[in-house]
Amino acid sequence: MAYLDSPCKGICHSRKFDGVMMCSGCMRYPEEIEGWFDMTDEQRQSILKELPHRNPKQWKLMNPDKEFPDE
Repeated sequence: MAYLDSPCKGICHSRKFDGVMMCSGCMRYPEEIEGWFDMTDEQRQSILKELPHRNPKQWKLMNPDKEFPDE
């Protein structure tokens, strides 16, 4: 598997979404951001698959140029 780049958007701002602290740019939890470069590609892929489902409405509003499956 190829190395997976960070989903960071460069607009980092930690805030609470539904009571959970996340980055409003990439929707990752603080511990995922801090540990990203120490994770395996499998761990990163797992996080990337979860991101659109953490708060799909908010994620789609912040990333209108991307397509996400409606699972």
